Amino acid sequence: MSYARLSLTGDLETLPRMPSWVTSGRAETLEDVAFLCGAALAVLHSLVAVPRGDVPGALLRQRLALKAAQSCLKLEGRNESEAEIRDAICLTKAGDASGPAGEMFLRWSQLMRLDLTQRGWQERLAKRMPPEIADILPSCLAEVRGRRAVQTAAALLAKILSPCPHQEAAALICADVMLASALGWSHPVPLLGWALPRKAVRAAGQREGNVPGWGSLPCEDNVPGEACLAACHRALAEAAVEAVRLSGDLSRRAARLQAVAPKLRAKGAPDALALFLSRDAVSPSGMLPSPPRVKGTAQVMSDRAARRLCDRLVELGVVRELTGRSSFRLYGL
Repeated sequence: MSYARLSLTGDLETLPRMPSWVTSGRAETLEDVAFLCGAALAVLHSLVAVPRGDVPGALLRQRLALKAAQSCLKLEGRNESEAEIRDAICLTKAGDASGPAGEMFLRWSQLMRLDLTQRGWQERLAKRMPPEIADILPSCLAEVRGRRAVQTAAALLAKILSPCPHQEAAALICADVMLASALGWSHPVPLLGWALPRKAVRAAGQREGNVPGWGSLPCEDNVPGEACLAACHRALAEAAVEAVRLSGDLSRRAARLQAVAPKLRAKGAPDALALFLSRDAVSPSGMLPSPPRVKGTAQVMSDRAARRLCDRLVELGVVRELTGRSSFRLYGL
């Protein structure tokens, strides 16, 4: 994989902001919930629909994928923290298994790189699903296509979980992918994957009325019931607000990183800095394949130089050390 050099552009003052009436609004009816959800998604749409020079979109998706991985691990009865998930990914040697936590994060982060503007993305999505979902996914996608975006995602979630109740993570990935496609986004963004409550996920595949967490309306055929839609609308409103907040924070951090780039004299520094704009966490040794070059480039950098560069970025206040350890450190924007 190649990494673009640091090239953020744009005025951070022009970044869209979430209106206060969205974050403070109280919604009691489905219409109110849907209205606030639509307003929140509209603001997020302006940030993620197409790549922007002032928002590190790949990093935003990675950070949200980390939240989704942690949430889905909890659905499986596991309690790994974000720090433990990072360790599972960054401290695993090439070729070794990263364990359940690492595998969950990899599933989310890899599928969030799916390019929805290219033909055949549905087939590429199906190939990365468990066999029982891959078999039914084409027909499920065909049956829910053409509806409103949130209704489409909720219906797909229910249609997958009904025959495959133990595949919650895969179903949530598919729902987030379908939501992004319905909204015309170039890449999926993890939203339902971490924001939809456990009770709602567990009940999504149940079709009978009076299901705890959904109310008395069933999800009939392709049309989710009122309570089902309300749960997804509420989750997406919350997730969109958080994603907009996070995108603003990451954009400011990325701008500060760009500002210090001219001060760095290490070989390969521009390409090394670009890694921080696409990865949630970077280890100094993780920058360096064998022979020691910055990944995706021809720039030579030793392990010692990589560690010194990371420590220098911490001193400049543009990168954080994420673990608090004296060794096996990880760094991120």
